[in-house]
Amino acid sequence: MEPIVAVMLILGCDHSMMVCRQSARPVEHYASVESCEADKDIQVRFVDDYPMAVAECIKVPALGSGQKVVIDWRLDATNGLLAEARLRDTGQMTAEAAMPGEAGGV
Repeated sequence: MEPIVAVMLILGCDHSMMVCRQSARPVEHYASVESCEADKDIQVRFVDDYPMAVAECIKVPALGSGQKVVIDWRLDATNGLLAEARLRDTGQMTAEAAMPGEAGGV
């Protein structure tokens, strides 16, 4: 299995982009940021439970077995999605991604 280098965070939003939630779709894992970027437009089209959707490919820090990352995100003034992955600690507005095969991961 190739190591996970990037994940795709997809948010579903209302028409005004004022209320956004993580999509119910599972977090996608990728072996490169480039492969994630190539898949982004297609994955956003599958979000049908919100009128608007945004996605971002995020480079994941090197993880050891059993470690998790959190993704801190926000929308900028132009409704662009800004996201960053870091090793797990506490924080608000996060989406979690776990190594494949980990119980309880997203």
